[in-house]
Amino acid sequence: MSKRMIQWKVLAACALVMGAWTGLNAQISISSTDLIEGCGDALVDSGSSTAPYGANEDEMVTLCPTAPDTTIWIEWSVFDLDAQSQITVHDGDDTFAPILAQGSGDQLQGLVQIASETNPTGCLTIVFTSGPESTGDFAAGINCGQPCAVPVPVVNVEDPAPYRVCPGVEVPFDGADSYATGDADITMWYWDWNGDGAVDDSTDNGYAIHVYDEPGIHRMQLSLVDEIGCESVQLTNYLVYVSNDPVWTMEPLSQVACTGEQVDLSVSVEGQPFTLEPSVDFGGGLFIPDEPGQCFSSELTFTQFIPGQSIGSAADALESFYINFEHSFMGDLTITFECPNGQSMMVHQQGGGGTFLGVPVDDDGDPDTPGEGFDYFWTPDATNGTWAENTTGTLPPGEYESVQTWGNLDGCPLNGVWQMEICDLWGSDNGFVFDWAIQFADSLYPAELSFTPTFGLECDSTYWTTLEQNSHIVLDGAWNCADVGVTMTTAGQHTYTAHATNNFGCEYTQDVEVEYVAFSPAIDANPDVYCGGQPVELNAFVSDPEAGDFTVVWGPEEFLSDTLGETVYASGMVNPEYFNVHVVQEFDAFGGLLCEADADILVGTCEITIPNVISPYSTSGANDMFRIPGIETYENVELVILNRWGNVVYESDDFGASSFWDADADGATSGVYYYKLTIPVEDGPLVVTSIAGNGVEYYPEEGKPVVLEGTVQIVD
Repeated sequence: MSKRMIQWKVLAACALVMGAWTGLNAQISISSTDLIEGCGDALVDSGSSTAPYGANEDEMVTLCPTAPDTTIWIEWSVFDLDAQSQITVHDGDDTFAPILAQGSGDQLQGLVQIASETNPTGCLTIVFTSGPESTGDFAAGINCGQPCAVPVPVVNVEDPAPYRVCPGVEVPFDGADSYATGDADITMWYWDWNGDGAVDDSTDNGYAIHVYDEPGIHRMQLSLVDEIGCESVQLTNYLVYVSNDPVWTMEPLSQVACTGEQVDLSVSVEGQPFTLEPSVDFGGGLFIPDEPGQCFSSELTFTQFIPGQSIGSAADALESFYINFEHSFMGDLTITFECPNGQSMMVHQQGGGGTFLGVPVDDDGDPDTPGEGFDYFWTPDATNGTWAENTTGTLPPGEYESVQTWGNLDGCPLNGVWQMEICDLWGSDNGFVFDWAIQFADSLYPAELSFTPTFGLECDSTYWTTLEQNSHIVLDGAWNCADVGVTMTTAGQHTYTAHATNNFGCEYTQDVEVEYVAFSPAIDANPDVYCGGQPVELNAFVSDPEAGDFTVVWGPEEFLSDTLGETVYASGMVNPEYFNVHVVQEFDAFGGLLCEADADILVGTCEITIPNVISPYSTSGANDMFRIPGIETYENVELVILNRWGNVVYESDDFGASSFWDADADGATSGVYYYKLTIPVEDGPLVVTSIAGNGVEYYPEEGKPVVLEGTVQIVD
């Protein structure tokens, strides 16, 4: 690592403290006084910076605040007692007060004791005893106020990460389930929407609304402050996935079609992957002037790991703690690393006397001039002892063992604020920290984060819309589904919009332009009735014959003079016949667009044949209904059939369309029935042919139909 000096945030004492802390102004031996008033000093054992406490000590000191309504609290920066020694902390100004804590060995290391609310004095009394062969060290910072019970942020309990949202849309965030771990209420919620340390919004009720304009993956962080000013240190690391644009694979997006031709619209859309490469910025520099008699802490904040990920076994997960450091007296230092949930490991606890670290400027008259830092590492597999076990003139750079076990950090969360704390317990020396870092095992480094939105093809998830939707003809499918076949009978340009909603709930649209080209072939018959052997002229037309060449094919050829050409002639029909035409036209102005369509026309005949006998109950089926061949030529034909008693058994006002009477269905029995046939005839003649083949011509009077009456017999 380089020995760079970067100005960094420096916190005097612990970052989780609310109250008066001005650094350790002086070290007061427990054996030197019975009463310490005020804050900012350090309580230490009876030994010097190079010596432990002695045997058979029995000491007591009372710590009291000077300001009214103020409490005292202490934090043990060094607690290394032998088994025969013990410290007891009483919640008051004498030993009759309740016991707050009691311990030997390293039981109170890093712990905090605070005068309780029921303690009217705000004082603490500390009793220390040692055995006949005791030796050890202890030191505690004396502080006024309250240590923080840090609040814990919680985001969107009902929507666990990742939170899938749409760009440009207001998104609600709920931090109301955040909770305080002490008695103070949370008063402010600070929202860092992109996890970059920039607080973009703040609320006093735990709720916020934010708009993400850019697609991607964002690590939203929520921090809290309670009513006494304590801040949260745990990271929410709440992942927000903001949907990205899909790729539409519909081709083409602009086309031409013939009027009447089916245009098939099909939604084809694919979500695109978004990948966030992992950040590798896992260290930071600092510049700490090591003023005599002060503790300093520096923070590194990690947000890049998987939310909730912990290190498991620290000996496997942490490769090293690193510091680039210079100091003129190793024996009065303690160095501790703390993970985000408060677990800590002391890597150096005094010892080593006047050993130099790096190349310091050992001049009390020039405390602000930095020397040269050496690279020091604490690693789980180091075998060359602790710093204190390597006392020399200058401690060489390299790897060293930790004073406390790496197991102290087992289970630590990876994300959050990691701290390094250095306490200089004696004066007349100085030093600088130029850089520090934590090296995690490669297996813990986060993999890339990615997402790919998915689109369903179910109806309503993907669908189509267009203006004047009701004017379109739907030939296949439905508008509210992914596939629909439509057409228009009038020319013009129309925009169809595909809608697709992904699993983020985001709707995207894509337009398809269709230009309908007018194409509607028609047939004209002159005359429209074949009568007296006079051929009928059939003509085919297109709406714009100048738009491009067209061909015409006619059918059926049995009665036609030709099957090709715009004009042909039909003759020889006995009954009305449908003639059809198939037209193909090429439109030069639309890139050679080919349109084809069919049209047909009914050519009637003037001759009809009225039967006089039907046999609906015979088995042959050849003459089972009352039919009038040729009646299809005429519209609005009225037929009334009566039995011999004058009762109507059948009537129709459009017999030309139905073209038969089913006597069996109407329950008509054998016998003679009377019919009255009213036929609208425009010009005439109407030729009525008998079964024997004799024809009679009828010419209508002006404005009146031809009325024919007669009988038909039903036989078994």
